[in-house]
Amino acid sequence: MAVKNYYAVLACKQTDSEETLRKAFRQLAKKHHPDLNPGDKTAEAKMREIAEAWETLGDTEKRKQYDLELSGGAKQKPFTAGPGTAPQSSRPMTQEDFFNMTRNFDGMFSEESIRNSAAKIKSSQPNPMNPMDTTAFFEQFMGIKKPKK
Repeated sequence: MAVKNYYAVLACKQTDSEETLRKAFRQLAKKHHPDLNPGDKTAEAKMREIAEAWETLGDTEKRKQYDLELSGGAKQKPFTAGPGTAPQSSRPMTQEDFFNMTRNFDGMFSEESIRNSAAKIKSSQPNPMNPMDTTAFFEQFMGIKKPKK
């Protein structure tokens, strides 16, 4: 979901000082205040939007967090594994999720899959001392071909 740009609501720049933001908020609040525009629903809605912007940008900590979100930096915290840690999900695992995970796991580690992988490795092994020849991968990834002997 896209983050609403509160700086645009206040007609300011992200680099503007708190004082500049405060002045912009006050000017817009005077212009769109419901007491000065009785019965005007658009002015009332605009005032709510301005107040919401100021509530976030007027607080130093909230502004820092908002700037992070606006730049796309707070989408997801990186997972760092350690003893006893597991990635946390924002929702509980459903039966469908568990079924898909189990099916994928079974597909990777079934006897047939293992036999097929072993057969592929045996058929492509030029050197018995090197069970996995990565020459083709290296050439494709790096765009470099090794000289033929």
